[in-house]
Amino acid sequence: MIKFPSNVGDAMSSPVITVDEETNVRDSAKLMTDKGIGSLIVLGDGKPVGIVTKRDMIKRVVSECKDPCGTKIRGIMTSPVITTSKDVGILSAMRTMREHQISQLLVLDGDRMVGVISERDLIKAVSYASLASFTPLMREKK
Repeated sequence: MIKFPSNVGDAMSSPVITVDEETNVRDSAKLMTDKGIGSLIVLGDGKPVGIVTKRDMIKRVVSECKDPCGTKIRGIMTSPVITTSKDVGILSAMRTMREHQISQLLVLDGDRMVGVISERDLIKAVSYASLASFTPLMREKK
């Protein structure tokens, strides 16, 4: 039987891809491109201090004609990074994103970073859950 996602841990992307706050924007963008991801968790002294997204890079570097090789990630990241537990329900995570007007959350298991969940991940999870609720109806014979 297929398990449909019901909590953040079921729908998140893992592993967490990180970058040090001293890394420049160009190297961070290259890492995101190479990994096929839309955000990086920014670390300061080994701890999460922020998040940087493609949108941040466009808004705070490209549109302002800043040098991506001379601009550090710490200067464009969103901080503090908003977190959620891997055990939190999908709808609760959606509410958190809406309240903070963000599109990604760092997922924790206790104090350990275990994943990132995006709006896209949550929408897919809700779609799968909705489909699962219709499956019994589709199997009914008339």
